[in-house]
Amino acid sequence: MKILHVLLTRMPVPPLKYGGTERVVWALYKGQKELGHEVKFLTKHQSSHPDALLYNPKNTLEEQVEGWADIIHFHFLYEGELRTPFICTTHNQQVTPASFPKNTVFLGKLHAERSGGKAYVYNGLYWDDYGEPNLTHSGNYIHFLANAKYKDKNLKDSVEVARKAKKSLHIIGSKRYCLKWRKNGKYKPYFYPGNDLNFYGMLGGDKKNEVIRNSQALIFPVLNYEAFGLAMIESLYLGCPVIGSNCGSLPEIITRDVGISTDSKSVMVDALNNIGQFSRERCHDYARETFNHLIMSRNYLYYYKQVLNGHALHDEPPAIAQNLLYDFSLKD
Repeated sequence: MKILHVLLTRMPVPPLKYGGTERVVWALYKGQKELGHEVKFLTKHQSSHPDALLYNPKNTLEEQVEGWADIIHFHFLYEGELRTPFICTTHNQQVTPASFPKNTVFLGKLHAERSGGKAYVYNGLYWDDYGEPNLTHSGNYIHFLANAKYKDKNLKDSVEVARKAKKSLHIIGSKRYCLKWRKNGKYKPYFYPGNDLNFYGMLGGDKKNEVIRNSQALIFPVLNYEAFGLAMIESLYLGCPVIGSNCGSLPEIITRDVGISTDSKSVMVDALNNIGQFSRERCHDYARETFNHLIMSRNYLYYYKQVLNGHALHDEPPAIAQNLLYDFSLKD
């Protein structure tokens, strides 16, 4: 099968530093190649990779994707007309009324249900890029992995929980302060002083993986409809349990043997004070076995074949009829 992945971002595939969806596309590329298929990817990033195609803004998207592939996999919601069969994955949770193309794939069962759909594939990653996990010991710190300027990533409660548990907090993907302001409240200025907080900013590759693998746990108290959360499976693979909220995908992804999903900060503190209850080896095995590039690739191939046989993934376009309730918070 000839497969073309389309992701119109300017970040490289594979990403050199931060890049979530780019890592997923790379994992799909690696997995589907291993399974014997011809695979290419189209992005806006200039790349010397032999299977990378560069998007040309002078030509229509349709002109650039037609002609080679048996199936096209868009990593955004594409609603145009093509001769070539296609599917699209939505990597975010829409929270306002919306409809989706019939051949949309979501990132989990809850993500699909909230969006009026049923077809979903869990994200997987190419674990060879992550090195060896740390399954025997860790430093006396926990980590936060997100861009803290977004209020719903909830660095505020992460700091509070870490301090109550007397844990140093290593913060990946964020700076100590942010002076930007957005009127819609999505992010606002912040400043976090304290020697118990270590800020790394945007961090990727071996340096990022080193911080994670030597951490006791990921603190992930998001207050949004997280569609999936790659930070969770990256941390699990490297040996870290996940201590998080019960929002978004967490109740589905985080099982009781690899972490907790709760709306209580005191429960999070207690879990961190008894972090030895979670097996680092079990966390690693769970991520490796459940969220890897080959399983994800095979699951998408199932949907590709369905579309190639003339069957839509949904009988009717999935739809969200009204605004999703969006009033998340943690209790003490």
